[in-house]
Amino acid sequence: MGPDGSRGKVGGTGFDWLMQIAYLAGKSLDLEEALPATLAAIAELIPSEHVVVLHLQDDMMTVKAHWSRPGSTDRLEATSFKRSPALSLCDLDIVHADADQEVAVLPYFKGGGGAKRGLVFLTIPLAVDYVCVGRLDLIRDEAGEEFSPWERHFAQACAKILALSLRNGAEYARVVWLAEHDPLTGIGNRRSFDMALNRELARAERYRRDVSLLLIDLDDFKEANTHLGLSGGDEILRRTAKVLAERARKGVDISCRIGGDEFAMILPEIGERQADDLALRLVKDVAQSTMSLWPMRFSYSISTYPATSAELLRRAADAKLQAAKSRKGRVAVPVRGAVQ
Repeated sequence: MGPDGSRGKVGGTGFDWLMQIAYLAGKSLDLEEALPATLAAIAELIPSEHVVVLHLQDDMMTVKAHWSRPGSTDRLEATSFKRSPALSLCDLDIVHADADQEVAVLPYFKGGGGAKRGLVFLTIPLAVDYVCVGRLDLIRDEAGEEFSPWERHFAQACAKILALSLRNGAEYARVVWLAEHDPLTGIGNRRSFDMALNRELARAERYRRDVSLLLIDLDDFKEANTHLGLSGGDEILRRTAKVLAERARKGVDISCRIGGDEFAMILPEIGERQADDLALRLVKDVAQSTMSLWPMRFSYSISTYPATSAELLRRAADAKLQAAKSRKGRVAVPVRGAVQ
């Protein structure tokens, strides 16, 4: 029982319970690993039907993690929503709010038969150094009791722990993302490309399947950069990457920026003829996408395993690309999107 005589299902003191919460929240910087167990423990100490952590970024709230009591028919939609300007997040602490406030404060929450009414809920801001990074929500159904003063006090202590975990976890996720992605275009970087190519080649060798490597180079990028400036050049790179990412088969093809103006696509289970057809469509689409900025021209090359050995695949693709650039043999002309 808790210190108030009505709450708490495990033995120990409030300090012991806080140590448990801190231990669970700090076990991993990966929030997907740390938060579920932490929220389950909070729900045991402060009995709730649902415990939710929201992350605040650029005025958008996102359901970062949630715990629901087994058997609950309520649904929590893992979605993002714009923070209501009427809510002061760093002073928010609502219990037994009326129906209108319930919809405004818990827009992510859907009851078994639609929007719930008469819920008992407690919301506490997650702040680090007076900067709000999110929110902790505890929800009971309409038959639940009010949160006691001790429960509210304990929830605020848990919120301080979760705030640090949320901030550190978000920073960790950002660093992990940057390690494998190009920050300008959002697609894979050179490190990601090298790992993916090794992985797909090993898989192709094991199962004796095709894998093609497509390299695309922006021939006129330096000239475009000179005339458009850095912002214009960056926009060309972003538009090129966007086309490659959108045309890729989700979860199969890998699009990367591997140099200043050089892009690559790893195409598992695609032979050279199919890869060549895809390359023609890609350079036409990229030319159309960038035409309003600059009449770009592109060289590309294709190398395929097992027609080319795994050891020579990248080297062969590089050699073909250099040959194409020198003779302009595979260059997209944006006027008609044709390939010379």
